[in-house]
Amino acid sequence: MTRLLSGAVLLLLVLPAAAAAQTPPRDPKPAPPSSAKDQTAEAKLRVRIAAHPADAAPRLELSRAQEDRGALAEAEATLLDAKRALPSNKDVLQAIAAFYNRAGRFDKTVEALNDVIALDPADPTGPHLLGTFYWEKAYRDLALSAADRRRYAEQGIAAEDRALALNGGYMEAMVYKNLLLRILANLETDPARQRTLIAEADTLRARAMALRNQRQTTGVPLTGPPPPPPPPPPPPGGGFATPSGEAPVRVGGNVAVPTKTKDVKPVYPIDAQTARVQGVVILEAVIGTDGRVTDAKVLRSIPLLDQAAIDAVRQWEFTPTTLNGVRVPVIMTVTVNFALQ
Repeated sequence: MTRLLSGAVLLLLVLPAAAAAQTPPRDPKPAPPSSAKDQTAEAKLRVRIAAHPADAAPRLELSRAQEDRGALAEAEATLLDAKRALPSNKDVLQAIAAFYNRAGRFDKTVEALNDVIALDPADPTGPHLLGTFYWEKAYRDLALSAADRRRYAEQGIAAEDRALALNGGYMEAMVYKNLLLRILANLETDPARQRTLIAEADTLRARAMALRNQRQTTGVPLTGPPPPPPPPPPPPGGGFATPSGEAPVRVGGNVAVPTKTKDVKPVYPIDAQTARVQGVVILEAVIGTDGRVTDAKVLRSIPLLDQAAIDAVRQWEFTPTTLNGVRVPVIMTVTVNFALQ
C-alpha cells in the first residue's frame, strides 16, 4: 500500500501533511459595542442601501463590517435581509456561503451553495464551486471521522460529476475530482479498490493537462475556476508558539516592520498550474528573535496554493526586532503572490 501511495504522490502535487482543523461554530456572544467610527461608516452604508435597494454592494459591505467587529448575528441578519431583497443575486448567495464557512457552519454553507446552483441549473460553475467546498471540508477538517471524510469526498465527487455532465471539457472540475478521488484512496483499506481510485484520478489529471496543452496550442483563452473556498476559522485562541515560549508582539505602532533579508519564491504546484489557479495567499508569520520565521498560518486561502506559500514563507529571514533594547519575536501579515505566465 505504501508503494502505491508513494507512486501516486509522484504523479500528483503532494498535499500538505497537516492542516488546521475546522472548528465548530462559534458560540453566540453579545456583539461588542461599536466605535463611533464604526457607527458612522455603517450608517453611511444604510443610507446607500435605502437609496439603492437593488444594489448588493452596500449590503455586503455592511455585513462584512459587522462581522469584522464581531457582531456575527447582525452580519448574518444583514445577509439574510439581502437575500430576501435580492433573491436572484449570485453575489449575495455566495457571500452567505462564505460567511457560514468562516463561521464553521458547513451545513448552512452547502445550503447557500445549492441556492447558487438553483439560480442557473445549466451553469457548471455552480456544482463545481460546491465540489471545491466539499474538498476543502474533507481535506482540511482534521476533526472529521473517517466515515464523514469519506461522505464529504463522495458528495464532492458527485458535485464535480454534475459539473462535468454539463461541460465535459471543464478542466477545473477534472482537477478537483482528481483530488477528491485521492482522498477516498487514502481512506481505502482494500488495495485493489485503492488502485482503481488512484488510476481514475491519474486519468483525470492526465486529461486535464492534455486539455490545458491543447488550449494553449490552439490559442483558445483559458478561463480560471470560480473563487476557491474561504479558509475555515482559526482554532480557539489561535495562538502562535515560539521556540522561547514568548508570545510574539504584533508589528505596528512602535514595533516597526522588520526588513526581509532572505526571500524565497514559492514553487508553483503543477496541479494549480493545470487548473489555471492563481492569486494571493495571505498568511500570518511569526518571526523569532533570530529573524527566522518560526510559524506561519493561512489567513486567506487558495487551497491548491496554500502549502507552497507556507513552505516559501518558512524559509524567509528578517532583521531581528528589538523592543526596549531586547530582541522579541513578532507577528505580522505577509502575502505570497502566484501569477501564471
